[in-house]
Amino acid sequence: MVKAKKETKYIGLPVDSGSFATFYILKNHKTMAFKAFRSKKRAIEAYDMQKLLDEHTMAPKVYGNVRKIDYIGFDGKKNKSGWGYITEIARTINDDDFRDDLNTYDFEDDRRGLVEWMHIELGLDFGDCHSQNVGYVKRGKENVMVCIDTGAESFSGEYAY
Repeated sequence: MVKAKKETKYIGLPVDSGSFATFYILKNHKTMAFKAFRSKKRAIEAYDMQKLLDEHTMAPKVYGNVRKIDYIGFDGKKNKSGWGYITEIARTINDDDFRDDLNTYDFEDDRRGLVEWMHIELGLDFGDCHSQNVGYVKRGKENVMVCIDTGAESFSGEYAY
């Protein structure tokens, strides 16, 4: 397992923004990315939830602690990210080559199973569980569906939309 060290300098490139987070691909790290949030409080809440879910194979792995990283902006200049953390990259149905291998029935079955498992195992209501908030990670030889939106809004019923 790769460990992110506190003093490690990561250079990221922002590739996607959700309602409360920006996702950065990390230079020289194919399986890890950085999720940055609008505030340190939101970053810590999402980090704590993802770490809990990771312990139960319900979220991608997290590495290190909440921090900021350097990133290269679209203008080519170096900037500092918002507060966030390093996470394992999950494949989503938006990945064309991955989506082609997925059976729609299996996806829906996996999605319902994840919601039920979170409720039974941890007493959590993953009410915002839709195709944009889940992905797949490899565990052994299996693709396992995981929650990729671990912000409080995904579990509180107060969705961003």
